[in-house]
Amino acid sequence: MDPFKKFPINTFDEIEREFGRMLRNMSTHRMFPFRAENLFIATDVYETVNEFIVYMEIPGVDPDKLSVLVNQSSVTVSGERLRPDFDHTICIHQLEVEYGKFKRTISLAVPIDGEASSSTCKNGFLLIRLPKKKIPSPVQVTIKGE
Repeated sequence: MDPFKKFPINTFDEIEREFGRMLRNMSTHRMFPFRAENLFIATDVYETVNEFIVYMEIPGVDPDKLSVLVNQSSVTVSGERLRPDFDHTICIHQLEVEYGKFKRTISLAVPIDGEASSSTCKNGFLLIRLPKKKIPSPVQVTIKGE
């Protein structure tokens, strides 16, 4: 027997496989699960002549638990995607879906009409329509002489 081989090669293979599995399963949202507002929400923002359209990907989020707050020139969406509770789980082999609280603010360059804004949630997507505020056109004022 070789004096430098204290362990059979398959033991090293098992250790390497186990260590690789542990590294693959590590991620920041699992290491810091209680950090607030850490969930990334993919968002598209479109602009038309009359409005801004915000399209957010929110699968697994209860629409009744969402908050949409419209200010003069921004919209803030917040909520939480809860981790499902599976009875009698003895091991987790893979975790890729992110869970937790989120808050996303989109700033817009043009004032928006918050009272005319609307939102709908369908098939895991939130659609927010933000009409641009009507800015009165300039009025020509005549100057009277004395």
